[in-house]
Amino acid sequence: MDVSYDSVSGSVTVSPNQGFPPCPATTHTCYLVICGVGLTQEALKDWLRQCAKQKATKKVRKTKKTLSPQEIKNIHVSRYLEPLPAGYFYNGHQYVSFFGEKQYFHPLMDQFIEEYLQEANEEIECFNREVELHINADLFD
Repeated sequence: MDVSYDSVSGSVTVSPNQGFPPCPATTHTCYLVICGVGLTQEALKDWLRQCAKQKATKKVRKTKKTLSPQEIKNIHVSRYLEPLPAGYFYNGHQYVSFFGEKQYFHPLMDQFIEEYLQEANEEIECFNREVELHINADLFD
């Protein structure tokens, strides 16, 4: 296959090989031919390193302040019918306390958020441990 990259348009094209004989079916040796102007060995190595799968970056632990409004809404939707503390009832739209105070989120929403953060941060820690264990070797070492 011929792989062409146009640096002006940023397009990559792959087409059947026209100039070189195909790789024999009995061996797995193939070649990559790169043609261009002003190419250096180090620049090509850097370019090829960028083509390889990159090492994943570690994720940052979540806090109550970093939760998105969508995440908070998802927590609410998944837990809005949880049992209510004494002195509250749900009228279908709002949570109403014994004293008539109304709110749109479950009275235990802070507890639900803390439980969500604990679970999400455990997953993040597991992911970060896997990132640390994965060794990303250089292609040209």
